[in-house]
Amino acid sequence: MRGVALHMVVLSGGAGTRFWPLSRRGRPKQLLTLGGEAPLIAATLARVRPLAPPERWWLVAGETYAAACHAAVPETPAAHVLSEPKGANTAPAIALAALRVEQEDPDAVMVVLPADHHVQDAAALCAALSVAADLAHQGGIVTLGVVPRHVETGYGYIERGAPVPGGFAVRRFVEKPGRAEAEALIADKQVYWNAGIFVMRPAVYLAELARHLPRTHTALREVQAAVGSAAYEKALRRAYAEVDAVSIDHGIMEKAQGVCVVPVECGWSDIGSFSALGGRLPPDESGNVKHGRAVALDVRDSVLYAEGNHVVAVLGVKGLVVVHTPDATLVVPAERAQEVRKLVAKIEKAGWAEHL
Repeated sequence: MRGVALHMVVLSGGAGTRFWPLSRRGRPKQLLTLGGEAPLIAATLARVRPLAPPERWWLVAGETYAAACHAAVPETPAAHVLSEPKGANTAPAIALAALRVEQEDPDAVMVVLPADHHVQDAAALCAALSVAADLAHQGGIVTLGVVPRHVETGYGYIERGAPVPGGFAVRRFVEKPGRAEAEALIADKQVYWNAGIFVMRPAVYLAELARHLPRTHTALREVQAAVGSAAYEKALRRAYAEVDAVSIDHGIMEKAQGVCVVPVECGWSDIGSFSALGGRLPPDESGNVKHGRAVALDVRDSVLYAEGNHVVAVLGVKGLVVVHTPDATLVVPAERAQEVRKLVAKIEKAGWAEHL
């Protein structure tokens, strides 16, 4: 890493509605332990602590969750907890952090991490981030590409191009493919899963932002000028009324020049829904993920999650998700676990917001 100072930026926004009824408005997914010892957001920073001490940690969260996220990782300096007045996707969130890191440490390299991923081999992740940091320090944006373990239609893909020191140029990004396309991509052996982890110098990202999302860049530069003053909150709200609500993938990465990918094998998984819990909780011999007082008989490839003293007992099913909490129970086929947010919308429409 040759003396490069890394700043860890954790994106902590979102309510995690696909994890209802465990995630709630007052307890979003990034604050859940999901069977682990620490909340997901705390685990995210703990695994990269060898690369950056807490004084170089940053959290970006919606104003509803900012205090709770900070409480989960109290070592983070209070001034590094960046509150967004509304959700505007990842491109503005990363820009807000880049402006602040640039002010504090212009020569630094930022590592942008989602708060809700699982990694089995933290040392391998840190090694890949060190390589990526060296590349990023020379200019350009670097992303990590996870070596695929199976055909997966729930992830985006990165197709590699010519080799560069420590990695490859990015030929193209592929949105979540259908089954046939995913199989063809894997067979070609030139692709990686897109982990949503980005490494770059703040100035490089902000230059790409000015080029591709100029309105967002202009609005947030005004926020940077107001940092530390009484005008900051007003400037932030005014800016977020103007920014483009777009992901870094669509707003920047697909358009930027000189993007590179560093491969990594670290047991990574995106815990995007209950069907992905097997990446965090080890399945039993029948492929079932169980937590709490869960009993299964003739059950395969299912998720049984019980909170408190309640017993969840399931017989003779395959591919089912059953989640029980004190005031709500979810039952859904595992292949439709991504659709739980639709149920959340129906519950809200029914006027039962106290269960959300």
